[in-house]
Amino acid sequence: MSLSDLFDAVESTDRGLQVEIGPDWTQGRTSYGGVTAALCLMAARRLVDERRPLRSAMISFVGPSAGQVNVEAEVLREGRTASSVHTRLSGPSGIGADATFTFAAARESNLNLAPPAAPASAMPFPGPDATPMVFPGGVPSFTRQLEFVWKSDGAPFTGGGQTRELSWVRLRDLKSRAHKLSLIALADALPPAVTPALNGAAPLSSMTWMIDVLVDTPRTEEGWWLLEASADHARDGYSTQDMTIWNAHGECVIKARQMVAIFA
Repeated sequence: MSLSDLFDAVESTDRGLQVEIGPDWTQGRTSYGGVTAALCLMAARRLVDERRPLRSAMISFVGPSAGQVNVEAEVLREGRTASSVHTRLSGPSGIGADATFTFAAARESNLNLAPPAAPASAMPFPGPDATPMVFPGGVPSFTRQLEFVWKSDGAPFTGGGQTRELSWVRLRDLKSRAHKLSLIALADALPPAVTPALNGAAPLSSMTWMIDVLVDTPRTEEGWWLLEASADHARDGYSTQDMTIWNAHGECVIKARQMVAIFA
């Protein structure tokens, strides 16, 4: 099932939405984090004026959430320029995710600090002759829905010691690339940044994810987004990492932060 098909299957409920997340969008016994976040955002977006773009999200991945899921959404506050919406995704095993989204209109400011530029070594975005990344066995099912063109040294689970990943990523399905929620859905596509330092596949699980969207309407070319993840700490079974996303022209569109549980 493509991402577009999944979103088309969503049904409205009195307090939000419901949908069946099938095996195409899972990682282990739970749904892929990007899809979980996108479904929460879909429920939140319905309660807010479209003229207020998404600015920030705070997501806690509480438990497994595959199969039939329900998302409930509630407006916490509707201010003059900003709206805050709380969502909760639940499935057969209970609460799967808890997320709060902030939507806010642009306003005039005297400040104009540019975000980091895309690494020159990764530009330009992939052409038709680009060689796609082939992941080793044991990677999550959802990765088959995506194309990766790797740009950093050290592949996941090869034991090379690297704790930074850089890759172009896009959805395979053409219709899905055009969906408004496609960027959030693939924003968590990279394996955790510590995986190149691991010698062999191991269970990992995102715990929290904080996302800041830097432009009103992120756009790119041919569906390609450049994703970077860089770990700055790993100890006692947990790692923390910074995440950045650029579009095909090198414009920074997302900065994020994540904590990951590591079972290795």
